[in-house]
Order: sequence, then structure tokens, then C-alpha cells
Amino acid sequence: MKKNIFNYVLLGMMVTTIFSCSLLGPDYTKPKIATPQNWSSLKNQQSSTMQIESAALADTAWWKKFNDPALNDMINQALLNNNDIQVAIGNIMAAKARLQEAKMLWIPTIGVGGGGFVGQSFNQAITSNNPSLSGISQNSTSFYGDFGGFVPAYSLNIFQTIKNQEMAKLNVKLQQAVKNAVRLAVASQVAGSYFTLLGLQKQLMLQEQMVIDAVSLRKYVEVQFNNGTASQMNLDVLDQVIANLNSSIPNIEENIVITENALQVLMDKNPGKIMCINDFNHIKTDGIIPINLPSTVLKARPDIIAAEYEVEVSNTKIGVSMSAFFPTISLTNPVGATSFQLSNLFSGGTDFWMTQIAATMPLLNMAMYSEIDQTKAGYYAAYYNYIKVVRSAFADVDNGLSKHQSADKIYLERQKELSAADNLYQLSQVSYKEGATSYANTIGVKLNRDSLELNINQAKMNQLNAIVNLYQALGGGYNVHNNEAAKKFNDAHDI
Repeated sequence: MKKNIFNYVLLGMMVTTIFSCSLLGPDYTKPKIATPQNWSSLKNQQSSTMQIESAALADTAWWKKFNDPALNDMINQALLNNNDIQVAIGNIMAAKARLQEAKMLWIPTIGVGGGGFVGQSFNQAITSNNPSLSGISQNSTSFYGDFGGFVPAYSLNIFQTIKNQEMAKLNVKLQQAVKNAVRLAVASQVAGSYFTLLGLQKQLMLQEQMVIDAVSLRKYVEVQFNNGTASQMNLDVLDQVIANLNSSIPNIEENIVITENALQVLMDKNPGKIMCINDFNHIKTDGIIPINLPSTVLKARPDIIAAEYEVEVSNTKIGVSMSAFFPTISLTNPVGATSFQLSNLFSGGTDFWMTQIAATMPLLNMAMYSEIDQTKAGYYAAYYNYIKVVRSAFADVDNGLSKHQSADKIYLERQKELSAADNLYQLSQVSYKEGATSYANTIGVKLNRDSLELNINQAKMNQLNAIVNLYQALGGGYNVHNNEAAKKFNDAHDI
């Protein structure tokens, strides 16, 4: 009877094993999503700041197109030292260690152990007519022993181990994609902060110049007031203008400090001043953005790659959960030596070995079905998160192209406006020298020109910001000088 039961159990395990490949969860299929054939923002227009480029954007150091050594150096420092990137590298190392752990599950574990015992036997009894003395031993025999050796152990669910190893490999790739997404963000943040800093420094200089011009105008009007040709109202208006111009300076100075500190943190440095040599007006904006960009360019965007690996990992987790239904083989094989001493009957030691092998599989465990449902729900969420990431990426690029073109148009119109103001100021200076107009009118024209220069400065800041954001949306530059080399502590913390 027992033999028949054993045969049935063994047969059931064999059948389960044979069909295990088809029961270890669904095969992975990449989510399908329709890609746009063109960008709506580029249907009937082309920006003057675009150029044709066929190189892979991920490997393109697009920031070098600005020909600014300070910018290049800052991005290089950030990509090498940024703490968020180092955190991502640490996560990669941890993922690789988990993969190595999954590979090591095929190797039995070996333990070493030992023990001993001691005892005493009583083999003779006192015979007496006194009942209280009966049963007391007269002679005794002592015995003791010890044992020790190696105890290899092996417990393995073959299919679960395969799935765990597959999931660990995917997790390494996932963490690498996450690191690339961090690198992309860091490079873009450094470039954006650098251009903002240059723009703010230029804005501060222009704002201070406007204060100087307004104060100069007030001095002239004050002379007129003293001569009776200007009213107190004229002075009050100018005092209001000067106060308004001065009130903007502290906010600009504060923004400069915030931007400098943001740059220092990105490069893993303490807060401090950043000396910028380049003039903001010398930063070029033409020929920076590539044109004829197909939607397939987003295949290399790291957040999309990471989202797809999330789907693959979630799909593999289903197989891991289902593999719990398959047999787990356990093997224990102690090998060692023992020694016994029982008075003088036994002496010396003896070697021993023993093998135990068993296979178990769950018969009734309803919680396992709930676990499978949880992993399927995780796949469902990861699937639609991938769709969301891809759709958002398409929108980011199209919005970025539209914003970039809008910023270009505004900047060009501001240039025309400033050019007209320059001509007007030059004419006003000539008229003043010829006595045809007053000094007050000339200073007023200059203040108007200064205000327009502030506007074009802001327009250029917006234009450069649009370029940086568009390259980030396109996934540009994250693979430049890319590596996973960890910094060394030079102590026991190093891997």
C-alpha cells in the first residue's frame, strides 16, 4: 500500500515537471503602442535654430555645440561626482549582487557542526529486607561520546531558481536604465542652471544700469524744478520709478545665489560663488537642435527603457509565484567522524556518512493563488505605466518642439524691437547734440532701450531653457562618458 502511494506521488511530480515549462507564467510580449508619424508642431514650419543631425542622440554631447569650456567642465564634473548618479551606481551594484546570489542557488551550502553526550548506567542493585534500600545501584557504568563533521545541504526548486535568476538579470538592466535617466536629468539641470546664471548676471547688470540712468534723469529734472520749469510731480514720478527699479535688484541677487548653489550641489560641492567668464550675449542659439526627428528616436530614452524592464520584471514575477507549485528537492549528506566511550567496551573513533533526499511540493495552500493574483496585478500596473511613459514622452517632445519654436519667434521679434530702439536712441543723441531735443528726452529714450534689452535678455533665457528641455525630452547625451565605476572608500565598505 505504502509503495503504491509513493509511486503515485512520484508520478505526479514527474507529470508536473514535464508540463512545467508551459505553467511557469505567460511569455513576455512587448506592449504595442502606435507611434506618431510626425510631430504636429513641425508640420508647416521649421525653426532657424535647427540643423540636420543623424548621430545617435544618446551619445551626442549636445552641450558642446555652445562652445563654452566652462559649461563642458561643469557637466563633466557633475556626471563624475553627482550624488544621485552615485546612488544609482550603488543600486546597480546591489542588483548585480542579487544576480550573483541567484546564480549561487545552484550550489549546495556546506555547514560544519559537532556535539557530544555523556551519561551513566546503573546495572546492579542492593538486595535487602529493608524496602527503602531496594533499587539502589551498587555499581555504575559511565559513557560519553562526541561527533563532528561537514553537513552539505541542498534545497532547490529548479523552476523557481530559473525564474529568480531571470528576474535578477532584468533588474540589473532596469537599474542601469534608471542610472541613465538620472545622468540625463543631471546634464540637463547643469546646462539649464548655467544658462540661467549667465542670464541672471546679465539681468542684474542691466537693472543696475537702468537705476543709474533713472537717477541721472532725476538729477536733470531736479535742476529744472529748481529753475521752475518742472513740477514736484515730475520728481515724484521719477522717485517711484527709481524705487521700483531698486526693488527688483535683491530678488535678482537672491536668484543668482540660489542658482549658484544648485550648480554646486549638482557637482557635489559646497555652496559658493561661481565665476562665469562667458558673456550671456555671446551664447549662440542657432544650429543647436536637430531636425527631421522620427518618433523612433525615443526608443533610446532611458525612462522608456526602464518602464519596459518594469513590465518584463513584473511578467517574470508571475512565473516566480507559479513556480512555488513545483517540487522542491532537498538533499542532506552529513560526512564526518564520531567517537564513543562506554566503559571499556568501545574506544577510538569511527567515520560515518549518511544521505537523505526528499522532494516536496504544496498540496493545499490557497495563499499561493492570492500571491499569483498579486503578481498579475503588478504586471497590469506596470503595463499601463509603460503606456503612460511612452505617451508622455511623445507629448514632451512635441511640446518641447512647439515651445522651442515659440521661444525662437519671440526672441527674433525682441531683436527687431531692440534694433528699432537702438536707432531711436542714436537719433535722439544726435538731436540733443544739435539742440533739437532735451537731455531728459534722450535719457527717457535710453531707459526705454534698457527696458527692451531686459526683455530680450529674458527671451534668450527662455530660448536656451527650451533647447535644454527639448534635448532632455529627446534623451540626448546621457550615454556620453557613461560607466558604472564606483568610487572607493579604501576600507571594508568597498565591494
